[in-house]
Amino acid sequence: MDRDEELKLITECLELTQANRPVMTAEETLVPVAKYRDQALFERERRILFRRSANVIAHGSQIAQPGDFITRDVVGTPVLLVRDEDRAARAFVNVCSHRGATVELREQGRCRRFVCPYHAWTYKTDGSLANVRHRQGFPSLDGTDAGLVELPCLERAGFVWVCPDPGVRESSPDMHTEVLLAELEQIGCAQSAVFDSETRVWKANWKLIVDGGLESYHFRVAHRDTIASFFTDSISTFQPMGDHIRTILPRLSIVELAERPRSDWDIRKHAHLLYTVYPNAMILVQERHFELILLTPLALDQTRIEIATIVPDPGPAGHSEKDNRFWAANHAFTKATLTEDFEIAEQIQTGVSSGVQEFFRFARFEGALSQWHRRTDAKLGCDIDDFGGQGCRR
Repeated sequence: MDRDEELKLITECLELTQANRPVMTAEETLVPVAKYRDQALFERERRILFRRSANVIAHGSQIAQPGDFITRDVVGTPVLLVRDEDRAARAFVNVCSHRGATVELREQGRCRRFVCPYHAWTYKTDGSLANVRHRQGFPSLDGTDAGLVELPCLERAGFVWVCPDPGVRESSPDMHTEVLLAELEQIGCAQSAVFDSETRVWKANWKLIVDGGLESYHFRVAHRDTIASFFTDSISTFQPMGDHIRTILPRLSIVELAERPRSDWDIRKHAHLLYTVYPNAMILVQERHFELILLTPLALDQTRIEIATIVPDPGPAGHSEKDNRFWAANHAFTKATLTEDFEIAEQIQTGVSSGVQEFFRFARFEGALSQWHRRTDAKLGCDIDDFGGQGCRR
């Protein structure tokens, strides 16, 4: 964000904190609980929101050098992400063009060639077919179109986006996403590297994970043993950025700025910035580093979540022992805080499955929640008062 925008946001958060007054940005909203347990709606969400969209699947530092690769299941598509010899990030369906076997079985590594473990058909890092054993047995084979199937892939602001549907043509980011990318570039996301990461499957609908990140009403209670003492109670602001949302979570320390010149104001020292990136990521920007939270809906009541702590790139020398201890402590603290959220999401999912509740109630100061649900429902052809097959246009 530019300096004028930063000062505007700080001023707003400072005034709200001094007044101890949440922002009333919307009417109270009732969301049908059935949206979290409707199988037809879930399948539609996977198909429309995730499979047809560019998903954030990695930070560029995870494939830093030519030949570096990672493999991921991206909403049902096995993906091989690699940095090619020209240092470009490339994404391919991790399926051999010969007989459909998985080409690369490792989760990560570095190599110059990918060799299928079934018949040893071999592929270059640009996806092209490099070698076929007993090539004379395939007289009709045209090697130029027998490479790995490529997927739309974009690397910007340090992150790699991949669309898991090979039938979707590559498209450029819209103007709102360009604004988001500019802010992430300014923050220094591209000059950073993954320090540590952890992946786990949680027994909760993916929307419950997003819901928890769009409000601070729960901080004083759910996070009383972790972050509650650092933050205001239910005070936050949000700004829609097209399909994305930027949320500002002021720390209690922001009141100190009232006695300081505006030239000293720094939003990252006195607030957390949370970017909810459509359709599958959250980027939590803190004072010196940030967290990348990636979610993949596996089933109606199962979501795979990867948490990565991303810190300033230490360069070839690596981190000092002191820095290693500092970043390790930050990573552990973040995991502990988010675990509190995800454990509650699992509890809510159990409650959802019981069928005793008809609606969730979003407060007037939880406007980001209401807006996100309305925008998501619009993409699905639904109304916020409907769900699944009864409310979605097929």
